[in-house]
Amino acid sequence: MYLTPEQKVAGRRNFWRAASRGVDPRRLKLETCVPRTMPGGPVKAGIVGVGRQGFAPLLGNCSKEFIEICAICDINPDHRARAIQALSKAGGKAPREYENWQEMAQKEKLEAVFIATPLWTHAEIAVGFLQAGVNVFGEKMMAYDLASCQRMLETARMGKKLLEIGYPRFYEPLYQAVYENIIRPGLLGDIHYVRLHTHRNNSWRWDEKPPYNGFDPSQWGYPGWEYLANWRLYSRYSQGLVAELGSHQTSLAEWFLGSTAQSVYGSGGIDCYKDSREVNDHIHMTFEHPKECTVELSNILSNSYGGLYEEFLGSKGSLILSDIDGGMYFASQNECETSATLDGDDEVVPWKADWNIAYRSEIFHFCSAIRQGTPLLCGPERALASATVALAGNQALATRTRVEICAPDAPYRASENLQ
Repeated sequence: MYLTPEQKVAGRRNFWRAASRGVDPRRLKLETCVPRTMPGGPVKAGIVGVGRQGFAPLLGNCSKEFIEICAICDINPDHRARAIQALSKAGGKAPREYENWQEMAQKEKLEAVFIATPLWTHAEIAVGFLQAGVNVFGEKMMAYDLASCQRMLETARMGKKLLEIGYPRFYEPLYQAVYENIIRPGLLGDIHYVRLHTHRNNSWRWDEKPPYNGFDPSQWGYPGWEYLANWRLYSRYSQGLVAELGSHQTSLAEWFLGSTAQSVYGSGGIDCYKDSREVNDHIHMTFEHPKECTVELSNILSNSYGGLYEEFLGSKGSLILSDIDGGMYFASQNECETSATLDGDDEVVPWKADWNIAYRSEIFHFCSAIRQGTPLLCGPERALASATVALAGNQALATRTRVEICAPDAPYRASENLQ
């Protein structure tokens, strides 16, 4: 949506006034976003996978006041060394380190484990720790395929252990405020159109050197270093852009709309980066939700225009969430024009999502769920629904057909036509 600078200012003021009601300002600062103590002392936890996702977003937001990282596991010794150094610098105890997650599960007495490994390994590791009596927090997407997702969910239920999946929007104060103050009260009216996009201008390729000459990852299922360092680019390990980027936003749409998509069709391809990758660098999917609502998803790697963007258009108002311009709200379709006097700088500063606050909050709440029974805000059922939608999107893209999305516990099926 194109907006003039004046319209953006008006939209930000509207957003602050509508969304900030009842928001504790302490939640908007990393230092005070969660309590600094945990009943019974810090939760004893381990992390499997301390590479890109496991290091900065997860390990970096594990405050020693509410969580103690007792053990770390990674097949890359450089990752383990970096994680130990970071924990020591933060004033924590030196964790025990493992190369093999099975050994860690057998030897450690943990309350929780965080899993941030390549997607294709999620289910095996999660099920292994759940069977060992450990509560599991897994990074998104839930698992590589639906059977694996179901296995994780069933194992957690049978063992009466917690299973949470890392979709940080459910824990981010901006998104929570939007849901409570704009979505749930119905300020947008009937929502019939949602536009989601994550646009980047990079190859998604990770330029990382092996820890030492002769490092051989084949024993862990990777024919060579390239497949381990850039696993997201290869279909045997990854479900591509919709799993790693798009599912964050489709799960948001499911949350705000209160429904799961019923069908999807899509297009895409390896349009820009003609290297050895197997997953698409451009995807476009259209999801059909109940109550005549269409959700469009665009993930591209050749142009960053628009950045991270979410737009909800309703019969009574419009909502925009942007990592560039912040949150904007317009009470009706005709109120993109400014009518009020523009004053008060505090109401025109862009309110943007803070992902460190989101990660710290979800880690704290997972620990609180273990100790105090605090409800999980995403949970495995929502994560299963999100995976179902994402995988159906990939099926639609691969077959160039409309794919009907069944209940999360049933397989999706491709339609014979686009009607």
